[in-house]
Amino acid sequence: MKLKQICILGLILLSAIFVAFASEEGGIIFTKEDAKQTKYLDPSTADVNISFEDAKSKLISENPEVTNESIHGELTDDDDFGIIWRVSSKTTNGKSIFAGIDASNGELLFVYDGSKNVQGGSNISKDDALIIAEKYIQSKVSFEKISEIKLESINYIEPPADDLPGNYYVSYARIIRGIPSFSNGILLDVNAETGEVSSYDKSWSMSEEEIALIDTEPSITDEKAVEILKEFMSNELPIGEEKANTVKVISSNLVWKEDDEDKTRLAWRIRFRDSSFAKDDNYPATVLIDVHSGEMLLFDYSRN
Repeated sequence: MKLKQICILGLILLSAIFVAFASEEGGIIFTKEDAKQTKYLDPSTADVNISFEDAKSKLISENPEVTNESIHGELTDDDDFGIIWRVSSKTTNGKSIFAGIDASNGELLFVYDGSKNVQGGSNISKDDALIIAEKYIQSKVSFEKISEIKLESINYIEPPADDLPGNYYVSYARIIRGIPSFSNGILLDVNAETGEVSSYDKSWSMSEEEIALIDTEPSITDEKAVEILKEFMSNELPIGEEKANTVKVISSNLVWKEDDEDKTRLAWRIRFRDSSFAKDDNYPATVLIDVHSGEMLLFDYSRN
């Protein structure tokens, strides 16, 4: 596959990473959240600890093959990551690296590395991919943050074309007060042939001080949440009451979720199938329902 096509696939992958915590499986999503906005700042007047030169040095230290003259960056106030340097560059092999670096402490928050080898002669197992992901995370975050995450899933993603390798998509949830976050955590992609990490994303925006004030004892049970789900589906075309009455719950658990005003909510995450899903469907629907108000925060329901 030509370089241009590979780069396009990489950009698509990066876009998917940015929204991964908003939707587990993709498809039709009904949510209250609006699109995030990014604001560009003037580096000469912004009060930041990390200069562009510092960000360049960080990128080069992480990726020695980067050519200094190719590095470009913008200071942005991002709704997901805060004030960061968005830095792009080329490597000696002519490929691209795109990264986000925290402007307060220089931490690498996300990276898409298109310079890595795309194909190799090895077949990386799921266990191998998990070991690679854990070692990569250990090199990027503090011990305290590592102790605050938990493996959520590792899935093999089929290649988009015959001449490209597959990837392992590895997801870690941030744990706060013993409850996983739906909005915060760490995501990685591991090349299934070369074992290289092609993308990395760490979202850590939730305030522990805010969460400390939230009652973790649900006001509504998960059974009541399922009733709310069925009523919602009954009134949502083209789903309707007939399908709503066939809902089969796969799992329910508590999660933290940021709403469209960046306020943290405690929610029931319910994963389910109805009569339109095959019994062995690997991608069930997911909803998030506020445990105190009963408000539908997310409805992720993908059907043909």
